[in-house]
Amino acid sequence: MVSAIIPAYNEESTIGEAVKAVVGHPRIEEVIVVDDGSKDGTSRIAAQAGAKVIRLSENSGKANAMEIGVKAAKSDIILFLDADVLGMTYEKLSVIIDPVVSGRLDMHVGIFARPLVFSKKLFYISPVLSGQRALVKSLWYKIPANHKKGFRIELALNYAARRYGKGTGYEIVPSLRHFSKEEKYGFFKGFWRRLRMFSQVAAFSLVLYIWEPMKAPFASVGEASKEGRA
Repeated sequence: MVSAIIPAYNEESTIGEAVKAVVGHPRIEEVIVVDDGSKDGTSRIAAQAGAKVIRLSENSGKANAMEIGVKAAKSDIILFLDADVLGMTYEKLSVIIDPVVSGRLDMHVGIFARPLVFSKKLFYISPVLSGQRALVKSLWYKIPANHKKGFRIELALNYAARRYGKGTGYEIVPSLRHFSKEEKYGFFKGFWRRLRMFSQVAAFSLVLYIWEPMKAPFASVGEASKEGRA
């Protein structure tokens, strides 16, 4: 069985659809929404849709919300979803989780179909940053605490999944989308956030794949992070 975790911050317009798309799936044991200090009705709507809600008193960032969700999860397999994902169905969920449930992969990522101009240039970045991913819980505990921040977490998960165990895979999931940063924040503010995101991704990729391997920052197999083990 699978524990679905949805970190959310001020997502009252989409969280209901995101939760309803997951509740009732035959492989989903529970749906946990971690409300990261929202100022709107995110918690209320998520609970009404059938999720277990963990409400944080203040905003602490997506990675920390994910960490709290993992600690609360019952299952040994985790499904992370974005709170603003649109177009999710049971069939699409199965596409994402089945390779992990079957034991074929340690992580499987569902990515949005991108326009051709983006797919060629950002082919390797898009899968890494997708919030729609299933993974074995043990993989989470191989990530050092200092990598569980901001956009680092998706990159770190991708790195760890390739380094340990059965590896990772990804699949384009048709008709799946979410609101772009430009749609959420307006064109200029959204575009600036996008540029900042990719600059952080590029910088951390250099650290992760060039500098950090020499320091061996990740826990060895069987030597899981102590975070979440208490």
